[in-house]
Amino acid sequence: MNMDTNTAVKLARAALEKGYHVGIFGYGEGVTLIKEGQDPKRFQNVGQEVQDLLEKGLEVVVCETCSQARGLVRGEEIKGTQIGSLTNNLSRFVAKSDRMVTIAR
Repeated sequence: MNMDTNTAVKLARAALEKGYHVGIFGYGEGVTLIKEGQDPKRFQNVGQEVQDLLEKGLEVVVCETCSQARGLVRGEEIKGTQIGSLTNNLSRFVAKSDRMVTIAR
């Protein structure tokens, strides 16, 4: 199991608690971060964590191409998250950021 999304959410929570504006851009398997209706039985519900953090100002966008490749379609995302693009959304995150963290394998 890949726990990268769990790590990203934990980092986002810590940064939000310190008063930072935080954006997560999910690509590859990270697009599952925004899937509505997650109901894991043996590990943390990342979808619920995302919903909680959206209320604290988290911005979450995932790659449309990666979403399509994994069968995630518009309308299945958690309310308040977005399916977007590298060129429009990730580039905006990078341009606005003082710091950027990448979690990749």
